[in-house]
Amino acid sequence: MDAQHLTRTHILMPALAVALLVPAVLRPPETYAWSGAVCAILLAAAGWLAWRSADGVPPLPAWTAGLLPLAFASLLLSSCRARAFDEAALVATVVLAAVLGQAIASDRRGREVVAGVLVALGCIAAVLAVLQAHITYRQELQSLLEGTAPVSPYVLARLRDGRPAGPFTLPAALGGFFALTLPLTLLGRRSLSGRGMRGVLVAAALLQAYALFLTRSIGGLAATAVSLSLSLPFLAARRRLVLLAAVALVVLAVGVHFLRARSQEFGAPGGDPFLLRAGNWRAAAGMIRDHPVFGTGPGSFGTFYPRYMRPGMNETRYAHNSYLQVIAGWGVWAIVPMLGVLLAFARRLRESWRGRAGELPYAAAAASFLVHNLMDFTAFLPSVAIPGALLVGLACGSRAPSAPSARTVRGAGPAVGLRAFLLGMALIGFVGHSVVTALATDLIDRARVAAVEGSDREALSLARRAARVRPSDPAPRAFVAEWVLAHGMSDGVLSREGRSQAESAVRLDPESAILHYDLSLYMRSYRETGAAYREQWIAHVLFPLKQDYSLPEAVPCRRSEP
Repeated sequence: MDAQHLTRTHILMPALAVALLVPAVLRPPETYAWSGAVCAILLAAAGWLAWRSADGVPPLPAWTAGLLPLAFASLLLSSCRARAFDEAALVATVVLAAVLGQAIASDRRGREVVAGVLVALGCIAAVLAVLQAHITYRQELQSLLEGTAPVSPYVLARLRDGRPAGPFTLPAALGGFFALTLPLTLLGRRSLSGRGMRGVLVAAALLQAYALFLTRSIGGLAATAVSLSLSLPFLAARRRLVLLAAVALVVLAVGVHFLRARSQEFGAPGGDPFLLRAGNWRAAAGMIRDHPVFGTGPGSFGTFYPRYMRPGMNETRYAHNSYLQVIAGWGVWAIVPMLGVLLAFARRLRESWRGRAGELPYAAAAASFLVHNLMDFTAFLPSVAIPGALLVGLACGSRAPSAPSARTVRGAGPAVGLRAFLLGMALIGFVGHSVVTALATDLIDRARVAAVEGSDREALSLARRAARVRPSDPAPRAFVAEWVLAHGMSDGVLSREGRSQAESAVRLDPESAILHYDLSLYMRSYRETGAAYREQWIAHVLFPLKQDYSLPEAVPCRRSEP
């Protein structure tokens, strides 16, 4: 590869990373559908450039190709293809973000640019969190209490609790993000010469630390403690033990405060987050036991979880342990790639720790992401997963660009061309899936808003369009079926359409209890008693604890007197 192309790549890769991080954090893809499509386009461009800059050498180990048949089998055997491909796209997002970080790792200036952007985003998130905790949430709570419209108890509880989430959906996600940005903020002081800039970074660190304190996220605090402790050799080698003890004492004191502040949660029935997580982990372990080879199907944890629920457990779509959830969904073979990543990362972290190398801050921040996912699910939230995977790539990437081997040069030709074609098709499919999903998700989100605002016909029209855009997704069809049940059963045409959509939704996701229950309501309205009972029985089997799905008790027959 010529020097001009290499220089151009070193400029483009950090630029792509910056363009990727800003929408991923400030407009989280899990909330804003089109942000996910933008991130997919940027990641696809980064993946192609990484391939070109490596002279056709795959950025991933060759053995990962042997896992592709197992991955395809898990996808094809899943009960809901739409959710399976959604999770596959999320896996591709994480992998491509790590590849982008790996491509930047050898460029010191590129690493510093990425770190600076993350520090700036951490400050923005902290400011939003402070405003939420002290102003926004209080104003919203007062406005809702003074209004006459019905309000969700969950919304009221969250506003009363006052734990900010910044630009993210959950306080735990904000805490996990600060675990990434705080060590980069503190360690950035060593690369700056002016006292003014160092003071700015100290102020930025204090702002983020205060926002982390406001979240009262125990998982975020634990992840931050890990990243700061691992950063100590780079921060101050001579006072390492003293600083480690100080960090431990601070974490212990703040952790005790968090536990006291959230003691009311622990005392409430089903409110203890530790017991709830233990229940989630037991359910995930049960899924792995019952479906060891190819799992329950990617993206199906929330669908299968209700049949493993026990009294006192919470309803959730996540196992609160990303590693368990991946194994439960994809199968035990998924341990191999996860273990490969963890071993490679641990080896590089050990080298950086011993040599106090320049990538230690990135490795320490990335370690917090990997540790946090032992107790939470930020790997399933692109807003945190993208910067976390980017940092993992920065930590594991090469320190210097490597020259192509003789074997690679000899293999140039048809084999490289075929690999380039397959990679291009995969990236095009990844982008196409993301754009179609964003369009369908945006339509169904607008349909829900229209339904809340009372624009029933507009809501129905938007949901129909979403079903046409993405025919394999059961969500728009379920929306139409539920809308007709609530508003259109008196209209024969709408009633038939609603039943047709309910039947289609069940075919697309046969393991969903609520879809079977909705179909049973249609059959009951058509006086198909036997079919209605069968569908409700399936719903009850899939979600035994749900009272609405309980079967009517049989009335005992009395013998007549002779």
